[in-house]
Amino acid sequence: MTKRRYIINFVIVIVLAVVSGYFIGSFIAGGKLLALSNTYNELVLRKIVDEENKAEEEIPNYFSELPSSYFTSISTLAQGKTPDKLTAIEAYMVAEYITNTQPTIYKKIDGVIKAKSMGVSIAQSLISNKTKKDGKITIEKISYSSMAKVAFKIEHTLDNDKYFVTEGTATSGTTADWKTPTEKNIADYRTTFGNGIDYFTNYLVSPKTVANNQYSKVVKSGDNYTFSLALDISINEQTGAFVYGGVSNYMYEIKDTAGAEDFPVFNYCNLKVTIDSNYRFVKLEIEEQYDIVAFGFRANTTGIMTETFTYE
Repeated sequence: MTKRRYIINFVIVIVLAVVSGYFIGSFIAGGKLLALSNTYNELVLRKIVDEENKAEEEIPNYFSELPSSYFTSISTLAQGKTPDKLTAIEAYMVAEYITNTQPTIYKKIDGVIKAKSMGVSIAQSLISNKTKKDGKITIEKISYSSMAKVAFKIEHTLDNDKYFVTEGTATSGTTADWKTPTEKNIADYRTTFGNGIDYFTNYLVSPKTVANNQYSKVVKSGDNYTFSLALDISINEQTGAFVYGGVSNYMYEIKDTAGAEDFPVFNYCNLKVTIDSNYRFVKLEIEEQYDIVAFGFRANTTGIMTETFTYE
């Protein structure tokens, strides 16, 4: 095997790992996804508990199981106000709450992930559909290129203690050949995927996760409202600990699935958000870039994705 072919093969493995990290998560990560580098967890990042008490709080399986005091504080933010009267951070938090608690939601993701290592570049298409309707969650995700063909489906009835995973092989950018479903415990979902199964956004936005002053004003645009923000990508220079909690679960998935030597180091993670007058997500445009080292190779990875939300 030539040296170039050897490199290309490993780049393919990295791309598979990165794509699987975004879509499938790590099935061997144990409890590390929830540890968040032993520095942060979701309840702390949402400012529900303080740093000293965080280890005593258990992150729930469902968004709706977050403490009621949190929901009260979030709903109070928007009471009697249009979105442009809030900050971008507040508007996102309210939109996340309103969106995730809708009885019916449809979300579609279209995008591409580009990985480059040792001068070799690979582009991988992404398409995903996630639905909550009649008390059921369904997810179908397909990622396709000539080198990597990834697909999987999830089905879950809310408040049931099981969910079903069906792995597959993508046959195009929108179709796949499917295997037999596998039954899993819902209590293990967060360990594998980071977020709860009823979460309809991958990123956590709060005053603790947004870079200082890196957000715009909320602006009315037709019937909707738009704003942008950048998640904090800094590292504590004294401890070396990550302080960008908005992608914490996501970065654990990438590290473990890719067999990486360390966490991905984000160069940026920028969100452009569109919400409607009822504080529901309409569109989320994502641009992110990070470096990861897997199998001895360093890959620079760029993701550009658009998430579109509709309701009944």
